[in-house]
Amino acid sequence: MDAELCRVQLEEVARVKERKRLTFLLDGWEDLLKRSLYGALAAEINQYPIILKLADMTGRRGSAEKLLEVSEHALKVMDMEDAKNFIATTTDNPTVMQAFRKKFKDKFYWVLVSTTRHSPASCMP
Repeated sequence: MDAELCRVQLEEVARVKERKRLTFLLDGWEDLLKRSLYGALAAEINQYPIILKLADMTGRRGSAEKLLEVSEHALKVMDMEDAKNFIATTTDNPTVMQAFRKKFKDKFYWVLVSTTRHSPASCMP
């Protein structure tokens, strides 16, 4: 890592560790180069979200186990392996994400799970 990247990383680690009621967000997308990318973020009300990790999953099976590995690595990179500052996780609702949320909940039993999109409840006022 270059010096600027190291400085920013250390600042973000310090900033995310100060927060106590975080929501873990995980989402995937395909970019213009057809790469399969996943992003893990820490969010809190009235605060800017913090990017924990971006992962290139191109060529790998997007299973719940792999997504849990990506999540655990994101937490490790930010020196938060125990996820004690997180109180909730949210994802969209495909079958793989449903399985991921169960695995995440099994590992971090205190974390509430929720979906944000792609469900009938999200369409109601």
